[in-house]
Amino acid sequence: PLPHQAREMWSRLAAAHTSGSLYLGLSAASAASAGALYLIQSQEAEDRRRVDHELVRMRVEAKRKATAETEETLARLRAAPVLWDGIVTRCDPSLVGHAMLTGSKPGSAVEVLEERTVGEGSYYTVRDVETGKVGLHPASWVERAEG
Repeated sequence: PLPHQAREMWSRLAAAHTSGSLYLGLSAASAASAGALYLIQSQEAEDRRRVDHELVRMRVEAKRKATAETEETLARLRAAPVLWDGIVTRCDPSLVGHAMLTGSKPGSAVEVLEERTVGEGSYYTVRDVETGKVGLHPASWVERAEG
């Protein structure tokens, strides 16, 4: 025998089934859940768009600032005295960036304008004698020219 509360609940459930109000309530709950999930998903998508936009803005600003700093440095270094003459011993085309010397080849003559440490590496700021381009080159890939 079922306890009184269980019989009463069963009776109400059967009545709701017969009248259709059970299914109407379940439909309303499903619609409310779907609506809530849609709103959550929409808010997350908007947040992602906002973060993506901010990251793009930050990258553009960082690149603009780095390019401006590089241009200022290059302008200063164009007239800088040569510390010593060197020869490029190795190049790696995968080393790219706004400050890197591009286009040089092993055997290229360079003028060393600055010796510096950037991050965990030592670099020279050099001017390619043939092209006049100025940029960074790994220090271990430049030897002093004899003579």
